[in-house]
Amino acid sequence: MMPARTVDVAVVGRGAVGAAAALGCAQAGLSVCWIGPNAAPPFPADTVNAGWDARVFALSPATRELLRRLRIWDALPASRIAPVYDMRVFAGAQADAPELHLDAYSGRVDALAWIVENRVLSRTLEGAAGFAGVLTVNGTVESFEPPASAAGGHVRLTIAGAAAVQARLVIAADGADSSLRAMAGIEPSIREYGQRAVVANFDARRPHADTAWQWFDAQMGVLALLPLPADSASSGRVSMVWSAPEPLAGELCSLSHAELAQRVTQASQGLLGDLTVITPPQAFDLRLVRVPRFIAPHLVLVGDAAHVIHPLAGQGMNLGFGDVAQLLDVLKTREPHRDLADPLLWRRYERARREAVTMMQTTTDGLQRLFGDVPEPLARLRDLGWRAVARSGWMRQRLVAHAVR
Repeated sequence: MMPARTVDVAVVGRGAVGAAAALGCAQAGLSVCWIGPNAAPPFPADTVNAGWDARVFALSPATRELLRRLRIWDALPASRIAPVYDMRVFAGAQADAPELHLDAYSGRVDALAWIVENRVLSRTLEGAAGFAGVLTVNGTVESFEPPASAAGGHVRLTIAGAAAVQARLVIAADGADSSLRAMAGIEPSIREYGQRAVVANFDARRPHADTAWQWFDAQMGVLALLPLPADSASSGRVSMVWSAPEPLAGELCSLSHAELAQRVTQASQGLLGDLTVITPPQAFDLRLVRVPRFIAPHLVLVGDAAHVIHPLAGQGMNLGFGDVAQLLDVLKTREPHRDLADPLLWRRYERARREAVTMMQTTTDGLQRLFGDVPEPLARLRDLGWRAVARSGWMRQRLVAHAVR
């Protein structure tokens, strides 16, 4: 039997949120082990000239500040980042409804968001974590054995195909179906939306004007077209996230590229002209996941292990990075006498994150319900509310202020 590795912190989960947590802890002077199955397929060595990743994230100004704090933002290739200066939102079923227009200038921010591919962000974080001395272990955690004391001692993690790891603190960033969360006895509440997010990238005949476009419709779901960096060969490039009812999602994925482009062009009212598919569509199930607590003895949940929301607001990744920012703030203000796994320390984290997470889950879930198939009286109230918000400069400023946090 191989001897166990002993570290201060073990981060489980090889996604971007887990990478940011591992990097931040290492930069705080802690010894860190980053655990999870090896990324497959491997990232291309040439990120800048690689093909486009169908999964993209709209990173908020608050997330950009975290990445700057981690000294990551300036390491991202500028040619693979697209700013979002404006957002135009349409209620698809209302022919005469005003559009909701949000802009960075009115919100007094540099941009509403920055669109970054999952592959580019993850590769940059992974490289920085390795440079910071993070030990990477490829494998799946099979058991989580906490010490007898809630504070003090080490958790033992048994890993398939690798030496065990002992850590004073474990950060679970292993996704919506977190095995660590289950091992700690934290039972999530799950609501299936009956929708799938269909993602793909397109070349657009017309420029996107650094604008994110979104359409709400009770029958088709929520369609978003997000700006991607353009080059000399294309007037504009966009990434699609279509949160569609399951039958429609299946139909979209079965279409030829030409048929899919035509369908998306029609659904987007031709505002970006004719579209051409440049990445095959992929689909992901959508659900709402809530957990009763974000912590357990020697364990902290972050990212999708702690919460999953509907993607209609594009805030899922930002919520996870908000967890990491708060976790690092707790570590920064930890008293010298307090053990790294002291439950009182991590209750600060849980209290700080509970309000933000609950508010975002309630908002996105409420919007998903509201723009679904609702009774006619409620639909009329929804339409009146839409018109009031779309025409109110004050309300639009409040929406921008909330979105960029």
